[in-house]
Amino acid sequence: MRCLTIGVALVLALPANGQDSAGGAAAASPFAPPVVVPAGTIIDLVTINAISSKKSVKGDLLHLKVASPLIVDGMTVIAVDTVVVGQLARAEQRGAFGRSGKLEAHLLYAELPGGTVRISGAIEARGKGGADDAAATAAAFLALPFVATGRSAEIPAGSAVSGRLSHDLRIDRP
Repeated sequence: MRCLTIGVALVLALPANGQDSAGGAAAASPFAPPVVVPAGTIIDLVTINAISSKKSVKGDLLHLKVASPLIVDGMTVIAVDTVVVGQLARAEQRGAFGRSGKLEAHLLYAELPGGTVRISGAIEARGKGGADDAAATAAAFLALPFVATGRSAEIPAGSAVSGRLSHDLRIDRP
């Protein structure tokens, strides 16, 4: 009786139809190499909100989104609308004597489902001068020296920007 019980237990423990316990030959190998996206890979981005030297200050965070998916080996590594964060490194308002506003921002990171990944790149904008030529600027300064001002720098919402991966990105295959 004891041998019969052990025999039944062994038969029940074996998988049916000769399949392995991982679900058959169709199952993916758990040792598949990850997808590697090399550092320097370009990512197409767009600004989400308008940025202006009139309202923004150095240190402000700005948000962008991925404009087109990054696909490697048939796998979407970074999806459209993934959020990318940058920070204003320079935000100078327009000033007297025709000084135009200036904006400079540096990209920081992308927010992926598995965490953040460093992104590098910069965005710059300069406002136009307050006068069209040097003679008009000089005449304006002689008459009213503090009236001639430049224009604020602006980066409109939806502006195209390029970023780059700062380091290799490794993504496990599903």
